[in-house]
Amino acid sequence: MNSPAFRSALEATGYLDAEGRPAPGMTVSGSEVPPRLRAVITDERVGLKAEAVFSAQGAPANIFKDAGGDPPTASDLRSWYEAAWNVGVAPLLWIVTPTEVRLYDCYATPDELSDTLEPPELERFQLDSPDRLRALDAACGRLTTETGAFWSSHIGSRIDRRHRVDRELLAEISALEDQLVQQTPVDASPRARALARDIAQRFIGRCIFTWYLLDRGLAQPFLPADLPSDLGQMFATPESALGLFGWLRTTFNGDLFPMDDPGAEREHLTAGHLEPIRDFIEGRSLIPERKGQGRLFRFRFNAIPIDLISSIYQQFARSSALDEANAQSLHYTPVELVHLALDPIFEQFPVGGAVIDPACGSGAFLVEAFRRLVWRESEGRPASRDVVRKVLREQLFGIDLNRSALGIAAFSLYLAALELDEDPIDDLVDLKFDRLIGRTLFEADSLGSLPDQVTSMEFAAVVGNPPWTFVSQSEAAAKPASQDDDPPRPRRSPDWAFLNLAARLAGQNGRVGMVMKATPFFSKDKQAIAARSDLLQRMTPTALINLSFLRREKLFPDAVGPALLFLARCALSTTKDRLLVGSIPWTPDFRRTGVFNVGPSEIRSIPLDRVLSIPPFLKAATFGSVRDGWLIERLEREFPTLGEALDRIGIKARTHRGQGFKIKGKEQTKSPEDYFDLKVVTPENFTPFRLREPLDDFDYPTLHRTRSRAIFKGPLLLCSKVGSEAAAQRGRYSSAVTESDNLYTQGFFGVSFAEADTRFAYLLSGIFNSCLTAFQFALGGPTWGLERPTVEPHDLLSLRVPHLGGINQTQLTAVLDADRVAAENPNDRDALMALDRAVFDLYDLEPEEAVLAAGAVDQARYLIFENRKERARFVQPAADGEMRDYARQIVSTVDAYLRSRGERHLEAHIYDRTLIAPNYEGLIPGVTAIRLTMSLGAPGAEPVVRDGNAADLAVLVRLLRGRFEADVPPYLNERRQLRIYSDDALFILKPSERRYWTQTIGLNDADVILADHWLRRRDGAPRT
Repeated sequence: MNSPAFRSALEATGYLDAEGRPAPGMTVSGSEVPPRLRAVITDERVGLKAEAVFSAQGAPANIFKDAGGDPPTASDLRSWYEAAWNVGVAPLLWIVTPTEVRLYDCYATPDELSDTLEPPELERFQLDSPDRLRALDAACGRLTTETGAFWSSHIGSRIDRRHRVDRELLAEISALEDQLVQQTPVDASPRARALARDIAQRFIGRCIFTWYLLDRGLAQPFLPADLPSDLGQMFATPESALGLFGWLRTTFNGDLFPMDDPGAEREHLTAGHLEPIRDFIEGRSLIPERKGQGRLFRFRFNAIPIDLISSIYQQFARSSALDEANAQSLHYTPVELVHLALDPIFEQFPVGGAVIDPACGSGAFLVEAFRRLVWRESEGRPASRDVVRKVLREQLFGIDLNRSALGIAAFSLYLAALELDEDPIDDLVDLKFDRLIGRTLFEADSLGSLPDQVTSMEFAAVVGNPPWTFVSQSEAAAKPASQDDDPPRPRRSPDWAFLNLAARLAGQNGRVGMVMKATPFFSKDKQAIAARSDLLQRMTPTALINLSFLRREKLFPDAVGPALLFLARCALSTTKDRLLVGSIPWTPDFRRTGVFNVGPSEIRSIPLDRVLSIPPFLKAATFGSVRDGWLIERLEREFPTLGEALDRIGIKARTHRGQGFKIKGKEQTKSPEDYFDLKVVTPENFTPFRLREPLDDFDYPTLHRTRSRAIFKGPLLLCSKVGSEAAAQRGRYSSAVTESDNLYTQGFFGVSFAEADTRFAYLLSGIFNSCLTAFQFALGGPTWGLERPTVEPHDLLSLRVPHLGGINQTQLTAVLDADRVAAENPNDRDALMALDRAVFDLYDLEPEEAVLAAGAVDQARYLIFENRKERARFVQPAADGEMRDYARQIVSTVDAYLRSRGERHLEAHIYDRTLIAPNYEGLIPGVTAIRLTMSLGAPGAEPVVRDGNAADLAVLVRLLRGRFEADVPPYLNERRQLRIYSDDALFILKPSERRYWTQTIGLNDADVILADHWLRRRDGAPRT
């Protein structure tokens, strides 16, 4: 690359090898630059002209700027930093001078400083100091960045995307909007008050568009003589502002200003409106807590990417129609999620293919698709106007019910067209656009009658984030479709209709990439299972990426529903008889970084036929592992449901079992007289295993729903509905037995054993309080980890239990004894573990299956309690004992395979320090490694786990630095979890978080190692 200092800095940190070759993930100047990075690397107007950008974990991470052979001036530094902040695509800017590396936070702007002062950097690193270069490498070198450890460094921990340019601009625009609305007097006419926000948004829209034209040098040659060329002066008086609006109206046609109303604007525009607009333009903050403060960096619309401008406009424009947007389930889709959805769709995308979003809203997916289509059609060369306009006219389509949203989509697409067009603007005609609304953007109900222009086409891709809860008028009025004329659809899942529509629009070969509500994909409801099976068979090959772990981390700014990314027929998955599934894990810094930690280790391939034949297998494999799926499959095949088992011993629905009485409700019934003779079990007085006095008196004169007195007759087995709040251990399910008659509220499902063998009540109590039940609910149940930590009656009755009439008496006695001991002291962990072992024996679990079940309490706890405090324990570094248990599990599993030959055995080496140190205060993990070696001699009775030599870690670092080949797509170029083979050892690297070093994970990692072994034997080469 350019200067010796620049090359030296990047070689020392692993971004270049000794021959100057860039690492995977590097985009360098002079190579093919994707559209998203052109503003950073090639755009002369932006002025940054960076030498390279490094991307990791699916997103740009570092911008590298070579200052050249001379020290940069304060003006140079300020200009480059300001451009990098305005571009906003990566968190860190490296400026390499002849003597040092300076690091800048691209997600924050400094306070106002004198023009003669250099902008403050995060830190400086001297190039002639080996210690400082090592510190630079440790903080933000290639290994640190790829593994995600950058965000825990003293550099990364100071960066927060909540201060990124789009967030700052949105905050300023929102404050400006409020001030403009306040210009309308409180005693104004109702019509004026109603128009106030719409008028404010029109003024802001014109301001932003004009600012964009001026910053990009598009407007100046064509401005009329009586209109000033300075944006602030254009908004100096109502006359000059109205003159600007008139020029925009006559110069630009198409649908640029869908809310245009010259009369209303002229009537309402006052000098009071213009003052805050000028403050906004001139860099004086309007945000109340810093009102009037100047900014060191002004917003530059020749640098801010169009997708950010579009997303900003989407968010603030929703405020004037918030009720309507909520009613139609219209939610803003973050830019990061749009990229995540489109990356696999556009890999190997066909030239000339058309894209449609059937619920396009304000165009987030269409804008990014536009950028990618132009790049594809121009084959990496500068895009001509003809190419840009052709793509806009012929390859991008959108449908939405909301006219205002379509107007914003058109506005955003026009801005994108101006940005992507690299031909010179020689005439006003070059700025004119054809209309999009009615030609490629349609105001219509996608679930009703589609426009002819849409029905006559077959699309290469259908994308979007359809509404999850809104039911259109045509849908509400439509009769349920028969199986012959419409594909099946889950109950209460309007978004599924869009997925069926997407399948139809995509035809036989088109791709689908849509953000969907996750719940129907894991539901046990018959309609959901039928719909899921039908879809997965029609749309093969398919990938499902679960996003529900992030639902409370502001994945969507104004919604917490569990999301899932549905991808069909994209290059990510090519085998039709298999399904790709995976979950993006929760991370404590997601709100701050916005980084999706998705890599090959988070995605696994499972047989489609198993998903179709055993519906719960899908959730187990997606939320857990393939081994979890196997255990769920075995339970489903070999054991009856609880409902079936109870029926066989004469305990019938509504006669001997049912949900408790309900208190609140519109219609009330007089409480039965005999209720007043009984005590009441409530969630507040419930205790696991056995009920303990005192219970509450019944004192409700009326109830919403009464129940048959028979279901309250003892002995009773009471099963809690509220997850594990009252459980013996957080993460376990809970039930209790009482010998007496008791009432219970709707928070419980009760089973009366008054006419059955009482021992079975205690047996089931032992089973329900065991970790095997937590395993079934967490990995096979439809609600935990998705929407609510509850167990509904149908979930409970679908639990798999042994045939009650055919249980071995020895095993029955063992569970009853263990249940009794645990009931005497529910907080005794040893007693709970003894109960677990007795239940494992009852189900005849294999040792590996018992490991999976034993780890389920932690898994369930992770799913049930979604708050940061609870989940923080799972990202704490693994303790020495946990590391040894993990290592023993790997060794014993591999040794079981090696034992038949009796020639070799596996040994594990663990280390007393991490490869990269964690940040405990920030709950951000470091990176831990273990070393596995093959030794001569048959496996012994116990797995061999040794203390490792710290010098091994230096060998590992050298191996990592030399690892420049990547065989995964760029959006999966993420190395949080690695297996590195050397000549005589295997290193496993993962985040230090304890959730990655459990015995259950050890089982799964052993499976992967054995699969690697067979691949290595077949091709004779180690995998790296």
